[in-house]
Amino acid sequence: MKESLRKFTFNLFLLALVLTTLGYGCFRFLVPASYFPLFPLVPFFIFAVTATVHIYLVKASENDARKFMSRYLGSMGVKLLIYILFLIVFLVLDTIPAIPFLVSFLVCYVAFTLVEVLAILKHQKRS
Repeated sequence: MKESLRKFTFNLFLLALVLTTLGYGCFRFLVPASYFPLFPLVPFFIFAVTATVHIYLVKASENDARKFMSRYLGSMGVKLLIYILFLIVFLVLDTIPAIPFLVSFLVCYVAFTLVEVLAILKHQKRS
């Protein structure tokens, strides 16, 4: 199990690097006026939250399979609240452009969620 968690975390980190690089390239060459300096924080924040929740879910699935669904739903609720707080804090306290920030957050969120769901399904098939 530890090896699969290490591999998942490494793949998430690579995804964060790829999204940061692609995002920087898009902002630099396609829409340079929309770049905001805190952009690299977005993929790495989502990486940290996703990795933490995934590790919790993998450990929860090993203890009691019947409680897994409630723990999954609870962790997704907490994760969404964390993301909403992150969005509110940045949109209220910082002077970053809202539309590019929200679009970059949404793209990163969808990419990380897709990877996480596929990994959870793969883990559940093995169990």
